[in-house]
Amino acid sequence: MASLCCRCSRSCTLLTRYATRVNQRLLVVPRRQLASSSQQQKQLPDMTKTTTQIQGRDDASLSRYPNFRSPGGILRGLDYAGTLTFALTGAVTAAQSGLDVFGSTMAAVITAVGGGTIRDAIFLNRRPFWTEESEYIWMGACMGLITFFVWPDVLEWQKEHKAEKKMKQLEQSGGSDDEKEVYDEMDAALDTLDAIGLSSFAIIGAQNGVRAGMPMIVSAICGMATSTFGGLTRDVLCGRPIRIVHSNAEIYAEPALAGATTYLVAERMGARPGLRIGLAMAMCIGSRFVAIKNDVKLHTWDTAQDNLGVAVRKRPTE
Repeated sequence: MASLCCRCSRSCTLLTRYATRVNQRLLVVPRRQLASSSQQQKQLPDMTKTTTQIQGRDDASLSRYPNFRSPGGILRGLDYAGTLTFALTGAVTAAQSGLDVFGSTMAAVITAVGGGTIRDAIFLNRRPFWTEESEYIWMGACMGLITFFVWPDVLEWQKEHKAEKKMKQLEQSGGSDDEKEVYDEMDAALDTLDAIGLSSFAIIGAQNGVRAGMPMIVSAICGMATSTFGGLTRDVLCGRPIRIVHSNAEIYAEPALAGATTYLVAERMGARPGLRIGLAMAMCIGSRFVAIKNDVKLHTWDTAQDNLGVAVRKRPTE
């Protein structure tokens, strides 16, 4: 009887030790899971930070922010310069058309981002790029606001400078009056910056078309739309003749289309990003300068004679 009790007590002791060991092993897994989940939670802020940092487009052909280390970084810097230039010209055009400070600032933003907005919303069926790259809105609004208040003084200075230059030309020519408008350094600087913006916008628009899997002709149209449809919307807002479809000034949309097509052809031939960006920039800027220098315009009907292009119903003669 005593031996039986002793065996029972030993069995109980062994069962108790076994249960204790099993419970300890079972507790190890939840602790490890908790440790791994806590590590994942600690890593979440870093992942969020990384996602915020790379928000927007960032690849070999177009970096997220300007830099001099890659062709894409240089292109982004030129894109920023073009954005500021387009906003400046948009604000000037709106103010000269009679818009107030809010309207001029809005026109500046529309001129800067309107082309890319139409490209994304209509041609590529996606959210506009500035919903992820909001710095473009800030650049356009700030430049438009500054231009509205500062540019009148600049125009006065330019007017005086042109008058002095005109007098010098008259003295050199012996007093013969030349009706040709004086083209000064400020005009040259604005045309240069505008050509840079036109070419960079055309290239980026073509890149977006390629990234979306669009045919070559659609990608070329995306490039032209990105660089010119902001100005188109501005002209409609200001009640002015749309520049890209009227020959009031030299050709504008055609150099953008040529630059976008050059980029796409170089990309199709397998050229490196730097080479195709350089070729497209040279084509667009070069053709734009040729158009400015030689006043290249497309042919239009002579609507002043015989009511060409105007639907007129004439009464039959008796």
